[in-house]
Amino acid sequence: MSTFEKVIGYDSIKNELMQICDMVHNKERYEALGARMPNGVLLHGAPGIGKTLMAKCFIEECKINTYTLRSNKGTDKFVDEITEVFEKAKKNSPSIIFLDDMDKFANDDEAHRDAKEYVAVQAGIDSVKECDVFVIATTNDICKLPPSLTRSGRFDRVIYMRPPTKTDAIEIIRHYLENKKLSNSVNFDDLCKMMSYHSCADLETIINEAAIRAGFRQKNSIEMEDLIAAVLRLQYNSPDDLMQKEKDEIRKVAFHEAGHLVVSEVIMPGCIGLASIRTRGRSNTGGFIHKCKELERRPHNIMVALGGKVATELYYSEACASGCYSDLDRAVTLIRDGLTESGTNGVSFLEFGESFYNLSDRTFDNREAVVHAELERYIFQTRNILLQNKEFLEKVADALVEKETLLFSDIKAIRESVTITKCVE
Repeated sequence: MSTFEKVIGYDSIKNELMQICDMVHNKERYEALGARMPNGVLLHGAPGIGKTLMAKCFIEECKINTYTLRSNKGTDKFVDEITEVFEKAKKNSPSIIFLDDMDKFANDDEAHRDAKEYVAVQAGIDSVKECDVFVIATTNDICKLPPSLTRSGRFDRVIYMRPPTKTDAIEIIRHYLENKKLSNSVNFDDLCKMMSYHSCADLETIINEAAIRAGFRQKNSIEMEDLIAAVLRLQYNSPDDLMQKEKDEIRKVAFHEAGHLVVSEVIMPGCIGLASIRTRGRSNTGGFIHKCKELERRPHNIMVALGGKVATELYYSEACASGCYSDLDRAVTLIRDGLTESGTNGVSFLEFGESFYNLSDRTFDNREAVVHAELERYIFQTRNILLQNKEFLEKVADALVEKETLLFSDIKAIRESVTITKCVE
């Protein structure tokens, strides 16, 4: 069994690394074709997505001498260690040098990429060429590394590792649940729908925190409420309890979130994995939804952003209820960006370079007039969706007041209990 099977997903990256492993074990075949071993591989991407695990699988699969470098000493000592490691690897070839978290080798930013640690790494890589030494490295922020280090000839393969895809994330969640004692209340589909897939480490931590919560409450198994609490706290920065509010204020927040949810579900049924009226972070306004990435088309996103404001105004007399300002700002930004990209104003190139060009007052006023007209049009469309689906809106708001947090299955049940009027193609 390949050691790469420890990593879920990332098939294309595993394939690239397995090619190099095959070269290590079958040199003659490749040499007969005139192929040479790449000088090195650099894996980069967000923290926690499995770069180090992938590199360790590669090392384990190659089964040759390995020397690992991590920044854990003072500057001068570490520079000396870099040089020594490359010398050892050269003397004991064939070997691998693993540079883990290479962007932390020097405590400098993008403007200071000539740090002596990176100079030492460059010199080391150059010194082991033609010496049967392979270099594999990981980094979170590739921008901190000098281009002279990441170029071909030093790192012939620079591979970007993205966060897990939806399919991979589901398999990762399933894997982390394998050794957990779950109660019958755990709904796997709900769990997958309400979690964001930023990194493998995030997913593992959430499931572990749910187990800790269950243990602290002296439960015999992890219940769905433990998983929900872990997701709300870790991914949405939401406290365990709803912030104390007046009943009318809670209902207002519920209508606000119901507005976002209903517009989303009318446009794309099944796209909302979680909706809550709990507060988020230090905000006192409360409420948030988790929608799928497929709902990112700009016209749809504008109406989703406006859904909370429009729903609140349908039931309350305030011109712009508290908590609507950020939604309105987002809608205006999306409209403005869309006009610029489409060139609707006829000055798209000037607007793209707004930080370098000063728009004339006439051009600015023209653009803002178009933005205002577009905003009114989207508000009208959003209001039409909510009025045509008023029963759905009110049922969702009532459920949020009652439960505080709705999962995918809750939303689906409400959606299927009413007649949906499709207003947007």
